[in-house]
Amino acid sequence: MNQIELYKNLPKKNCGKCKQKTCMPFALAVIKGDAELSECQLLEPAEAERLKAMITVTDWREGLILKLRDEIKKIDLGSIAELLGGQMQNGSLVVNCMGRPFTVSADGDVTTHGHITPWVKILLLHYIRNSFNNSIAIKGMPKQTDEKWVSYAELKNGMVKAASFEREGEEPLKEMLDQNLTAVETILKRLGAVTKEGFSTPCAWALHLLPKVPVLILYWPEESEFPSKVKVLFNTYADKYLDVEAIVFLIEGLVKNIEAMSRR
Repeated sequence: MNQIELYKNLPKKNCGKCKQKTCMPFALAVIKGDAELSECQLLEPAEAERLKAMITVTDWREGLILKLRDEIKKIDLGSIAELLGGQMQNGSLVVNCMGRPFTVSADGDVTTHGHITPWVKILLLHYIRNSFNNSIAIKGMPKQTDEKWVSYAELKNGMVKAASFEREGEEPLKEMLDQNLTAVETILKRLGAVTKEGFSTPCAWALHLLPKVPVLILYWPEESEFPSKVKVLFNTYADKYLDVEAIVFLIEGLVKNIEAMSRR
């Protein structure tokens, strides 16, 4: 069963109650293994089980990881360790992501103490590959003497994926902040975030999700006539280290980390 066939068997109400908000993206997410049929609140459990038996989920992540590892094998990690904000240990690259150290071997294998997810592997391998491919441009960039922040749409090719970035990153962040601002702020600070001043909202945090990719999160709580809002901004050089698809992965990963840490 493909995406279209599954979509035809869904309620097709576009109710907005699942993470994907509408039925066609939800069908694709189920086929890709990114969502479960049980997440559809309008689908009867018996029908969900019937459809589930007809779906073969293909984990596209593993294929992408293997492809990226083949590219990493051709890179001298030691030559770009400083460029990435990492360091070499026993022939492997150690780089921080979401406040945790990860080790990347010469053949592209990514390891860490504790649990590791496919999206982290993909993100780190993208970070290494893109930085290597753009190393000449990165080395030629002038050092910024002050913080300059731009929106995702202002990054190279950002307009193409802006809707995905909002759906996968900014909207879930807003929902979590709406539900429990104090708890989310505590988690952000555990991940290394610092409170920033000088913005139109007192709820502003900057943190490095990767050594060379700082982000700024701005949150406006709901007021009498204005709904709540979140904007995630980036350093102007972010698109040299990650392409726009990987940046969506980055913010999606932050959302997943906050969700996981809030359950502990």
